[in-house]
Amino acid sequence: MHRTIKYTSKIFIAAAAGLFIQQSAKAQDTLKEATIDIITNYQPKLRDAAKLNLTASLPATDSSRSKMNYNIPALNLNFMYQPVPLKPLALGKDSLNALQNNFIKVGYGNLSTPLIQAGVGSGRNDQYNLGLFFNYTGSKGDIQYQDYSTMNILGSGTYFAEKFEVDGRVGFNRNRVNYYGYDHTLIDLKEEDVKQVFSEVFAKVGLRNRPADPKGFKINPNVEFIAFKDSYKRQENTFVANIPVSKEIFDDIHVKVSGVFDLSAYKMDGGETINNNVSSVRPAVEITKPSFYLRVGVNPTWTNKETYILPDITNDIHIAEKKLILSSGWVNYINKNNFRNLANMNPFIADYPNTILNTKVQEIYTGIKGTLGSHFNYNTKIGVINYKNMPLFVNDATDPKKFAIRNEASLKATQIHGEIGYIDEEKFQVRLGATYFDYGKQETELKPYGLVPLNANLNIQYTIAKKLQLKADLFAFGGNYYVIQPNDFNKTDGAFDMNLGASYDITKNFGLWFNANNLFNSKYQRWNGYQSYGVNVLGGLMIKF
Repeated sequence: MHRTIKYTSKIFIAAAAGLFIQQSAKAQDTLKEATIDIITNYQPKLRDAAKLNLTASLPATDSSRSKMNYNIPALNLNFMYQPVPLKPLALGKDSLNALQNNFIKVGYGNLSTPLIQAGVGSGRNDQYNLGLFFNYTGSKGDIQYQDYSTMNILGSGTYFAEKFEVDGRVGFNRNRVNYYGYDHTLIDLKEEDVKQVFSEVFAKVGLRNRPADPKGFKINPNVEFIAFKDSYKRQENTFVANIPVSKEIFDDIHVKVSGVFDLSAYKMDGGETINNNVSSVRPAVEITKPSFYLRVGVNPTWTNKETYILPDITNDIHIAEKKLILSSGWVNYINKNNFRNLANMNPFIADYPNTILNTKVQEIYTGIKGTLGSHFNYNTKIGVINYKNMPLFVNDATDPKKFAIRNEASLKATQIHGEIGYIDEEKFQVRLGATYFDYGKQETELKPYGLVPLNANLNIQYTIAKKLQLKADLFAFGGNYYVIQPNDFNKTDGAFDMNLGASYDITKNFGLWFNANNLFNSKYQRWNGYQSYGVNVLGGLMIKF
């Protein structure tokens, strides 16, 4: 950058003075100023800064000890309270209330219905517990011989040792029914012609080890013997042995094996013995995680000269922990159709067939279950079931008041099940459940005779002030098919009815109870020809001690 700088020097001043003098002489001359233009390059520069060199250092350490003088005045305190020396206190007594292990319940109803129940228990004990139970009830209906009675006696106990526990039970059951399902205007029969009494004596004993190591072997063998007979001198002896063993091989992974031997021998007075045996070995692997469960097993089974390989696979997956669980399975098993089991299904059966076959069941299902909040729980399932050799019950052509057993070679059904419940501690409980079977295809018979397609029930229980308990049962089931004549059939009506019950504790040891059954007076027929009782009301006294 270039600048033009104007200076007025001494020369300029001297010249100006001379000219001024001359000008004075010549007033008419013009005064002129002479200037000198000096042109140069301007280069500004900063002056060198004066820098200070500072060196930081710590001050010298003062190791001298300061002398502190304290002056604390003495205080003399006088306490009025003198502490009591510590002494050990005696342990308090057990605060648990005494158990009411014994009770007697008696009552009577409108259908000449007596009821007697009694129970006796040993109470709390570290080494054993014992119990004895007795029950008797019966009724008489409006129809001739529409009578029944039942009596049950059961004794049970458990002995606890350091490394194992032994439990057992013995009992006797007697159930009387009559074959009253016939047209009483056309046939006149005596009581001994329709009387039927089933009785059984049973005994069971089992052993369970108590391993100190949670991952050790767990063994629970048990055996049971049952002697079952009826009024027609038909008798069946059954021996069942079950030997399960389990072991945890890795964390949450168990190996389980059980051997099951179910042996029955049926004999009618003067007839031949019919053996019905089922034996199986059931190995399985179980994986149990907080949000996952899987069981994979296979059950080789032998029954009546038949051999089956039965898969057993079940799985639970927590989609939302405990709230939404996907449950699926492919299970196969054998339903044993011995005389005792069939009589429990239908007490009005006729002769036990010589060529009875056991039922092979295959079930494939899926569904969801879980909990909602802290009170609700639910369970749903849909599946397909295949039955091979399914027993069906039809009215006997020669004696319609009894039921003959027919074998359905193959029967398929679609099952839909749902239930939901609400529990508020012990104060209020409600449960609604229903199961529907769509028997869509059978191979041997025209219809699935005697099988109920729908079962539904609503159960409610409410406790007020821990003294008054109220309960209600609302139930419904669908009608089932029965044979009118060869190649012709009909269907029974469905039923819808209600039961109510209540109990009230007057004192700690005495209470009242009341039951009202079939309030809608629905005289339905579970089995064709056998009408139910209708309204049945009974009540009585409960004593606890």
